[in-house]
Amino acid sequence: MIKLPAVAVWACAIFLAVAFVFVGISKLRDPAAVRWTERFVQWGYPANAQYVVGVLEILGGVGVLIPRWRQAAAATLVVVMIGALGTHAVHAEFPRLIPPLVLGGLAFLMYSARPRAR
Repeated sequence: MIKLPAVAVWACAIFLAVAFVFVGISKLRDPAAVRWTERFVQWGYPANAQYVVGVLEILGGVGVLIPRWRQAAAATLVVVMIGALGTHAVHAEFPRLIPPLVLGGLAFLMYSARPRAR
């Protein structure tokens, strides 16, 4: 486990929550959901796969804000970001690798971090 100051853990958790909740919502609501459906189909996934990913992102984003659920939520987000990395790498969408690398790295930090005792 990595020991971090509590303020760093909370700052990272809040950033991840905002990022993942907004992106997750964009996968569930129109008109952005239509574009996500097209992308997922282009990548070879079922037409409604973005709903599963969107729900996982929203739940993971909310979960990192709850200390008791933080580690499980962060692990879920890491797995989702590994899937995104694989998808973008296979389809040679190299500029799109940066967001899942950053967000997945921060989620892994949340998974392995615990606040330092005062």
